[in-house]
Amino acid sequence: MSQSIERELAELFAADAAAAPDEQVVAAAAVRRVHRRRRALATTAAAATAVIVGAGVYGVSRPDATPPQAQPPVTSSSAPAWAAPAVAPPAGAEPGDPLTSGAAQCVKEYSAETLAEQAFAFDGTVTAIGPAQTSRDEQPPLDLRSVTFQVHTWFKGGSGATVAVDMSAPGGGDVTSENAPAYRIGTRMLVSGMPRWGGEPLADPIAWGCGFTRYYSPTLAADWATATK
Repeated sequence: MSQSIERELAELFAADAAAAPDEQVVAAAAVRRVHRRRRALATTAAAATAVIVGAGVYGVSRPDATPPQAQPPVTSSSAPAWAAPAVAPPAGAEPGDPLTSGAAQCVKEYSAETLAEQAFAFDGTVTAIGPAQTSRDEQPPLDLRSVTFQVHTWFKGGSGATVAVDMSAPGGGDVTSENAPAYRIGTRMLVSGMPRWGGEPLADPIAWGCGFTRYYSPTLAADWATATK
């Protein structure tokens, strides 16, 4: 091989060697790429974890699709409208009229003052009628029924949402008969009375006639509220 050819080969080898990458540079670049890849993987994993955790928290605390509506509490002065269908007073009676009474004589004459002396008084709607609860071995026995009311307003003597009191048995629609008080399920009344055998207001309660129990009217209810304060 001639010396010129050897020189040219040497120059080419030297040029190739100079153009070749440095081993340390190549290694450092590789390390940097590895670090960048690890950081990218870590960021992706953190984002995925946040999505999973967030979904879990939402699943635990999210509200119902259709939240239930809060129901108002039933109190002694507010009866639900569904307690019983309201019915008008019987033929021949007007709101505020007294129910007739089976008693031959009245112990007291009805007035605002004597109403205030009653042990209990309320505005209620009849929801059930059953056998009397206050009867004893009296002779002759009175024709009574236990009448359950959904109470709209207590004027005095009680606080429950319902109450059962004995009353003269309903006798049809003839309100002119002294022995035929007319009421039925759905009749709204203003009721007052006394414990039949003494004691607490609602111990064996019996509703009084003689005007102390009447068909409901808003005006009369307001008068009862004032009279029983």
